Amino acid sequence: MPVDPRAEDRIRALEERLVDLEVRFAFQQQTLDDLDAVVREFAVRVEHLEAALAELRAEPAFDGAEIDEPGPR
Repeated sequence: MPVDPRAEDRIRALEERLVDLEVRFAFQQQTLDDLDAVVREFAVRVEHLEAALAELRAEPAFDGAEIDEPGPR
């Protein structure tokens, strides 16, 4: 049974589109994975900064009275 050349062209075009979509999907998936890693890293940094800020806030306030400045000459 002869194959319609137009059908072969459509199949070939669909195969090319499928390959193109698969490549795009792979790149997008890699980009999402990379962005996820960055977001997770920044979340850890934010947690550390929040902990450091809480420690600083827990320290007594500095009013400058404890500074030993040299007397007048």
